[in-house]
Amino acid sequence: MLIGLTACGSKDSGTSAEGGAGTSGKKVDLSMTIWGSEDEKKIYQERLDIVKKTYPDINVKLNLVAGDYDQKVQTMIAGGTAPDIMMIAENYQAYASKNQIIPLDELIQKNNVNMSERYTDDIANLMKYDGKQYGMPDRAGAMVLFYNKDMFDKAGVSYPTKDWKQEDLLNAAQKLTIKENGKTVQWGYYPGSWWPQWMQLIYQNGGSLLDAHNKPTFDTEPVRKALQFLNDLTFKYGAGPTPTEIADMGNIGADPLFAQGKIAMETTGFWNIGSLAKVQGINWDIAPIWGETNAFFNGFTITNASKHKEEAFKVIEALTTLDAQMPMIEKGQDAPATKAGLSSDKFLNAEYGGKKINMAAFSESKIYAEPLNPQWNEMMKVINDKLGVYFNDKASLDDTVTSIQSGLEKIYK
Repeated sequence: MLIGLTACGSKDSGTSAEGGAGTSGKKVDLSMTIWGSEDEKKIYQERLDIVKKTYPDINVKLNLVAGDYDQKVQTMIAGGTAPDIMMIAENYQAYASKNQIIPLDELIQKNNVNMSERYTDDIANLMKYDGKQYGMPDRAGAMVLFYNKDMFDKAGVSYPTKDWKQEDLLNAAQKLTIKENGKTVQWGYYPGSWWPQWMQLIYQNGGSLLDAHNKPTFDTEPVRKALQFLNDLTFKYGAGPTPTEIADMGNIGADPLFAQGKIAMETTGFWNIGSLAKVQGINWDIAPIWGETNAFFNGFTITNASKHKEEAFKVIEALTTLDAQMPMIEKGQDAPATKAGLSSDKFLNAEYGGKKINMAAFSESKIYAEPLNPQWNEMMKVINDKLGVYFNDKASLDDTVTSIQSGLEKIYK
């Protein structure tokens, strides 16, 4: 996601693709589904109101779907009431494989949208399936490293940078771990068993979960090295809390423990910025991950059932311009997916808790090609069932990777 400022003057400089085009006088009604809170719905509505100024003849009814989004949307599709526009995240490939959403390539070309100007390749590729673009990424905050500056200063450890390696993380975590009377009272890093934390290490090591032919590659050296690194950090070096220690602290998760000053570093997403901005007495900042990482993203897609696909595309194209992304940026909702949004002054100079932080960490991050596929949920269940035991130090590395490899081969035959 390494970006620079792009030249103004094209349709990707902040305004929608064709200005007032599409305002033929014929009214078109569209429906759009999203998930989130009522406050988030208000932000999306504000953005749609901006789009409305460009396309006054296109009306979009916004539907906030509460509860199980995918299940309810699938029910709508099956019942013949599919929306025209859907917000979708990592599982968009499941919809694409069922022909429930359409590839956008022809509409992108027809509307002269320059995807390389709007997005870095790693972000655009997040919503590609079988070589085709199925969505316009809207939000795509990379996972970043949160760190406690006071703890670093006290330990005499230099602040993390994008030039760190995994070894730098381990070394810093050890120096930032403090014991009192034989008991750890501060840990250097919270490793956890959440998939973004271990998966990024695999790709940093040059590995993957699936090869170019969609065959599992879990029983490989890059995977073994990544999993061993995390377990060693916790159980060999004691620089991260064990599952038992986490349970003793109430199983509250990494974000609250970081806010409480129990851990010096954690890797998580944009949402933690807003949470920490409300915490008094903690001196923190963010840095890019040491090497490739993942992005927490969603984007806009068009259903195959839509009778107004061209108008729907005009809307989602306009929603991903800087003008229409600005309410998201100004209200601190998320990191935008676009180059223009990530490099905007409003994003880079935003204040949280009365201070500026290193928001450039998001644009300086590099996103690996996440192994998104229609069998994602089945794949992750096989992996998580075994890794949960391994990260409790209750299974050997060899047994874990060979068992997962065998389970994945049954899915990807």
